[in-house]
Amino acid sequence: MEATELLKQTPLLEGLGDADIEELAQSTRVQDYRAGQIIVIEGRVGAAFFILVSGSVEVVKRRGQPEETVLATLQAGDFFGELATMRHVPRSASVRALQDSTCLVIRRADFEAYVSKFPDVVAKVESTLNSRFGDVPDLGD
Repeated sequence: MEATELLKQTPLLEGLGDADIEELAQSTRVQDYRAGQIIVIEGRVGAAFFILVSGSVEVVKRRGQPEETVLATLQAGDFFGELATMRHVPRSASVRALQDSTCLVIRRADFEAYVSKFPDVVAKVESTLNSRFGDVPDLGD
């Protein structure tokens, strides 16, 4: 399935028109990951934002600990990598595919340009950030 159709099925982007989705799709790639594959690595600066289309992933933290801790399990429709990508900071955790998974991958510059035009998307991202991490300052700051 192509990026446009997958983006239309993404809850984060519901309410956006076809032209808006088409614009974002131009800078989105579909990436498949095998079960066990690391998608993002804790400590690396975020360069992309991910929307999970199918499969499941786990968010794990290890930095400074002898064993990793599973922080969350994400399913289709969830997204990750938003905080490090939008804040230009190191990733706070790694993300590993639990099963074969497909993600939509949007590079930082493309995502920033897009969300600056669509405050509803920014509000949904901020709401998710606040539920995951507590009160997070506005991404528009």
